[in-house]
Amino acid sequence: MIRAVLLDMDGTILDTEEFITWSFTEASRIVGVGVDAELVRRSIGRPLDEFHQLVFKGLSRDKYMELMRVRSRIVEENWRRMIRVFEDAPPALAGLKARGFKLAVASSSRVERILEYLSYFKLIDFFDAVSGVTDGVRGKPQPDVVVNALSKLGVRPGEAVYVGDREVDCQASHAAGVPFILVDRNGYDYDYASCRPDYSVETLKTLLDLVLYINKTKIVQ
Repeated sequence: MIRAVLLDMDGTILDTEEFITWSFTEASRIVGVGVDAELVRRSIGRPLDEFHQLVFKGLSRDKYMELMRVRSRIVEENWRRMIRVFEDAPPALAGLKARGFKLAVASSSRVERILEYLSYFKLIDFFDAVSGVTDGVRGKPQPDVVVNALSKLGVRPGEAVYVGDREVDCQASHAAGVPFILVDRNGYDYDYASCRPDYSVETLKTLLDLVLYINKTKIVQ
């Protein structure tokens, strides 16, 4: 029986894709480094060390750290005006909460960033737990943030679902033994061959109905 719903943050609750892509391309321009914007877009959600290898392969560690310092300043100066909440997220969270489901964010972002964003957008009170990258907790596709969220909520993998928009979300979810729900909004070409979701929705508006359906048809574990 599903008792908890875990959600990714970037691209699932918050519309951050354009902002994240722009922040990297702008930082790259400032420090004089070439970058493939589409590769940045497709690599969103991966840990920064892996992101470095994928997007800035061949760039020295010192130059990469310079770029990241510039990007950090760009993010801090611009995120409040450039990031928005997906309009389907608040009512979906409210509906799940009203039906008694435990809610948690499981993200590859730093815990401090997750808390800052959710607090700013007045979403923090929906969540019973927040799980992000910190000492000993790795980002996706490793399962750590999902496993950590389960532990904080006190539920087993079979008592939760994980909701996200990227292949790394699916990979982390399955590695943790948790069924994965893909939010398949328009605009992102999800690679089903790399990780097949257990369920999918086109909008979070139908998430509650899907979770209730899963509970009606699921064998209690």
